[in-house]
Amino acid sequence: MDCSAEKNAAARNLADKHFLVEDGLTRIFRISDSADVERAPTEPIKLLEVNVNTIPSGILPLRFGPMPASGIPFPSIIVEVTPEEFERIQANDLKLPNGWTVSEEMQRPAAHHGAEHGNRA
Repeated sequence: MDCSAEKNAAARNLADKHFLVEDGLTRIFRISDSADVERAPTEPIKLLEVNVNTIPSGILPLRFGPMPASGIPFPSIIVEVTPEEFERIQANDLKLPNGWTVSEEMQRPAAHHGAEHGNRA
């Protein structure tokens, strides 16, 4: 079963929520696996979050279960990195696990009152 549209909407919702509560968050990207893997309903939403307030710790994927009451019916994985670590990922000096790749950037929601937080990109 392909649940890509529902997963994309849930990823957008999750990114919006994180932008609102994480002051140092400057950018969020989807992390992708192969298309076949991504289509599976059991495959987590994966986000790469660039945060100026985090400490450099390399690539540490944090797993979370589904949160249907919050509009996130899929499990999720968050990888939070510093801006410097993100530059190393882009330079292919720091690698994401499992063959994952950095995919599309999730834009900061413009209509929310919290959009000014962490907007130092």
